[in-house]
Amino acid sequence: MVKRKLFRGKAAALVLIMALASATISGCKSQTSTENTVVTQSTQADSGSDGTTDSSTAEATVDKDFTDRDKDGSYDESSAVKINLNSDKAEAEGAGVSISGSTVTLSKEGTYLVSGTLDNGQIIVDAADTDKVQIVLANAGINCETSAAIYVKSADKVFVTLADGTTNKLSGGTEYIDTDDNTVDGVIFSKDDLTVNGSGSLEVNASYKHGIVSKDTLAVTGGNISVNAVSQCLAGKDEVKILDGTFLLTTSGKAVKSSNEDDTSLGNIYVAGGTFTVNSKDDSFHASGTMVIDGGTFTVESGDDAFHADQDVVINNGTITVTSCYEGLEGYRVTVNGGEISIQASDDGINAAQPKSSSAEGQDTGQGNGKEKPEMPREGQRKGNSPRSEENQSGAQSEENLPQEGQQRRRGGGPGGKGVMGGGQMGGSMENDTNAYIKITGGTLYVDAGGDGLDSNGSLSVSGGMVYVTGPVSDGDGAIDYNGEGIITGGTVIAVGSSGMAQGFDDSSTQCSVLHNLTAQQEAGAVITLKDKEGNELMSFTPEKKYSSVVISSPKLQTGSTYTLTAGSEQAQLTLESIVTSNAVREGGRGSMPPGNNR
Repeated sequence: MVKRKLFRGKAAALVLIMALASATISGCKSQTSTENTVVTQSTQADSGSDGTTDSSTAEATVDKDFTDRDKDGSYDESSAVKINLNSDKAEAEGAGVSISGSTVTLSKEGTYLVSGTLDNGQIIVDAADTDKVQIVLANAGINCETSAAIYVKSADKVFVTLADGTTNKLSGGTEYIDTDDNTVDGVIFSKDDLTVNGSGSLEVNASYKHGIVSKDTLAVTGGNISVNAVSQCLAGKDEVKILDGTFLLTTSGKAVKSSNEDDTSLGNIYVAGGTFTVNSKDDSFHASGTMVIDGGTFTVESGDDAFHADQDVVINNGTITVTSCYEGLEGYRVTVNGGEISIQASDDGINAAQPKSSSAEGQDTGQGNGKEKPEMPREGQRKGNSPRSEENQSGAQSEENLPQEGQQRRRGGGPGGKGVMGGGQMGGSMENDTNAYIKITGGTLYVDAGGDGLDSNGSLSVSGGMVYVTGPVSDGDGAIDYNGEGIITGGTVIAVGSSGMAQGFDDSSTQCSVLHNLTAQQEAGAVITLKDKEGNELMSFTPEKKYSSVVISSPKLQTGSTYTLTAGSEQAQLTLESIVTSNAVREGGRGSMPPGNNR
């Protein structure tokens, strides 16, 4: 016997209020429907006009289907085998059940109705690999000190149904003991596909490691589920799929995780709906493959990344409020097609970077997509602890300070497909990863970032939606940061932050944009407005932190027109003579970015 022991920690709370709408998806069909899961396969990636891969290609690897029986929380009580739990023993009426002390073993396909309480016992499913087993919890309480309260050793698929109007509780001790070849590490642990459905309540307390675990696919289609775990709350090796339900997830590790080291097309997370309140010290949602969010309402407090995937993060819909995190959305490729998203991050709001598992050096740097978590720089310092120059401490240059012959431009915001660097010591860029990108096609996105607001180690494209960025105070970061192309063809963007590493969009864009560095730093709450020559207000934004640089783009902007930009105590007349208008320049040669600017 092997003993394993671990204790639970506690995460802190931080509140950010944002009023947003929500959309959830739910389903319920007849129990007579048969299992019919279809898993779509990945296809060859096709590049769009902006040079990035169509997000539907990434989504093709994710199984979004829920069978009729997944969604059906009903059961026939008259034909169900009834199991009554009573402290240290159990009683059953019907075939397929054997009882030894406080251990109940289910050995054949069928529906089992469980009620009562076991102080220290478990239910084991040990059926044929073709059998589908439904366990209905109806005011059931099971505690198992040394193993899973519900342990699925063998079956084709198991359904844990939460009976309507019932309250159920499963828990375990701080020490698990292996009794066979399986390493059991969850209060509900399944070697096979596992579905949780129904409309009742379930409370899971995992004092050892995980809450609900499937070594295949974990699907949840309903219920009021609370999980407090030392490590993962919900875990599925191949995939975690959630259709609906109400979730309260608290953990010292990751809240929802899918990871498959054997097959890179698996390890996915799919959420179609539900209401989530998450407090995790590690990533809140973590996929080794791809993550797709089609709906749901999320309130997330994370000690690391709020939503992380080693491959693709795709947000199509939903209401996401991240009250605190290290980084908000992180993946090799990040696509936002819709939804209402609010992120408060101590580092990057959105980060697109190579996953650490495929880094060129093959080294695990410990956090995120191949990057270390640096100590956050003090105000007035760049990352890497290189001080700002005297020139840069006062803010940025005036609008008249346009580049002269021989001056070097930095990507984003300038002619010739290259932009200008705003007032800092160093220009240039780090290596462009052509596989990485951030793509925004719709939705409303609000980012408050201590590091870069939108940070892509490859390209950045915006073709729709509303994007608001309150970026860094440190001049070692920027509200917008990318290594490849930065193209805007639609949508509205207002991004403010420090001027030292400020970037705008490339002039290969088709929509006008402005990068304007201010002569003095403005205080938090200093309103930004843009008006046309008739005095009509086109845009308005109130940053929540100090700022000295503004990036604005809107379909309302037209070349040849003059606009008035007011930012706190400063006002500037801007005539848009080309797609990109910028006053941000630096003197002298090209130089290079400070270390760690794009992590």
